[in-house]
Amino acid sequence: MNNQRGTAIWRTVRLCGLVAAISVFFVLAGCVTTKRVSAPPSGACADAVPADADNPDSIAAAQLRLELEYRFEQYDRYRLAQDHFIVARDYERRGMDDMAGRMYEAAFDFWPESRFLRKLLLDRYMRTEEYQKALLLFQEDENLEDLTPEERRSISLIYLRLGNVAKAAAAVEALGDAKSDDEMYSLGLLYESIGDRGKSLQHFREFFHRNPRSAGMGVRVVRFNLSERKFAEAESLAVILRSAYPQNAEVAALLGTVKHMQRDTTAAFKHFRDALAIDSLNEEALRTLAHIHLLREEYKEAVLLYKRLIEQEGIGVIYRRSLGILFYHMKEYAEAEKMFDVLIAEKDSSGVVEPQELYFYRGLLYAQTDRRDKASADMRAAVAISPKYEDAWQELCYMHIIAKDTAEAHKAVEGYAAAFPESGTVWRFRGYVRNMQKKPDEAIAALHRAVEINPADFPAWFELGNTFETLKRRNEASEAYKTALILRPDDPVLQNNLAYVWSELGINLDSANVLVQAALKKYPTSGAFLDTQAWVLYKLGDYDKALHYMNEALKSEDMESEALGYEHLGDIQFKRKDYAAAEKAYKQAIKLTKPGEDVTRMNERLKEIKELMRKKGE
Repeated sequence: MNNQRGTAIWRTVRLCGLVAAISVFFVLAGCVTTKRVSAPPSGACADAVPADADNPDSIAAAQLRLELEYRFEQYDRYRLAQDHFIVARDYERRGMDDMAGRMYEAAFDFWPESRFLRKLLLDRYMRTEEYQKALLLFQEDENLEDLTPEERRSISLIYLRLGNVAKAAAAVEALGDAKSDDEMYSLGLLYESIGDRGKSLQHFREFFHRNPRSAGMGVRVVRFNLSERKFAEAESLAVILRSAYPQNAEVAALLGTVKHMQRDTTAAFKHFRDALAIDSLNEEALRTLAHIHLLREEYKEAVLLYKRLIEQEGIGVIYRRSLGILFYHMKEYAEAEKMFDVLIAEKDSSGVVEPQELYFYRGLLYAQTDRRDKASADMRAAVAISPKYEDAWQELCYMHIIAKDTAEAHKAVEGYAAAFPESGTVWRFRGYVRNMQKKPDEAIAALHRAVEINPADFPAWFELGNTFETLKRRNEASEAYKTALILRPDDPVLQNNLAYVWSELGINLDSANVLVQAALKKYPTSGAFLDTQAWVLYKLGDYDKALHYMNEALKSEDMESEALGYEHLGDIQFKRKDYAAAEKAYKQAIKLTKPGEDVTRMNERLKEIKELMRKKGE
């Protein structure tokens, strides 16, 4: 019995010794573990022998055996990792980098707790841009809680390289109070890039709080506040910066911008001029002062400022474009043309201003100076570069429609339609062209399609009314004009046209009189408007007033050769029973009538006048 007891004690002592030895090994190996290994079964202990360990069937003995098995398993994994690591080093020494990488990965698979192996693989993956593999090294640590600050920084870099800015920011945020100033600044940039302006501003402010002498960051915070329209905060910080950096032109100009956005133009001017006194080429001061002068329509002052801007290397090309457009609107076409010519010549090397825009503006310039062929060529160049440049397509169509060049207008409109097949404006332009081609039914169909797509298309409704009026379908013309009047109630041409249609229909004559009088207030010498007024008064039976307005109408250049005006004069004089004057007017109307147009009514009226005059003995 004593022998059995002694044997059991000796067996237990040997087991405990082996456990202790393995424990020492793992203490030494602990320098390469990233996390505490799972705890062994409860009650296991490597440095103390349980009281009943001499009993092989006891719970304590069973726990001791489990502890031993656990330690042996850990030791076996570590030994395999070490063996693969040694092989990897040998491959690396012999220049067999791919094989070395595979062995390092195998070593890490056996011992994923090793920070050393993780760092080694991380460096390799980052160097070879294998970012997904690098991320997998941390797959069990996505909550970031068990990682060192350096490892969190590594994860942030990986996510950044993978384009996942939100997770990159989260990894840096996980550093907590360990964030450096540079990391605080980086967080501001990261949040700014994903549109979280609140957090971005928060971190920029924190960076500035840590580094109050960083003028650049102070400026950035002010601009952030301005973009959020927090003018009071922006002004407060800008004033502090201005006091701290009295010779900093950027800060002076920034305070000017704050005042300008607060609509304190006087104070803004002062700060911008202070900035220019420090740096005569400060871009923000020159640009904003130029903008203020433009708003005040002080174009010459704006031109002088833009000329200083275009002298600056790197940004001059941008302002050369602005100056060209300014010259164009000032009708200084020669100066504008010089600017656009230079920019177009430099378009291949600049890359700052889009060339299609340059061709567009030069095309407008050519159109204004009656160089239609050049204007057309530049607009075509613009749409060739950018087929979806709708403004250029519209200008190209308009210039040919205005010039009554039916073939070119048709070609331009169909090109526009190919680029914008569902555009209501395309259908309106088709309506214009069909009218030019003397195809009114097709024009009406195209214009109806235009207003179906865009019911608020005033020009389409107006052209539709004109087309119906040309066909003498006056009820339909009235409806189209009335819709147009809802969209643009103060348009004088529309007021005149609707008044004339109503007078021809003999309806709404009082309203027609109000409309034409409103039109005449804007254009009191318009022959067409005076003719309409005369005709409305004629329909109202006020023939003497009608005669006055008709005589005024025929004095104008736009009516003196119009057959309709003399026909109206003949009708008015006929009602006044001045048959000689009526006869003279009708004969002049027939003389001015275009070949092929119907003059039957006037010839019948002349016969009637002749008979009336015979009866009166005239």
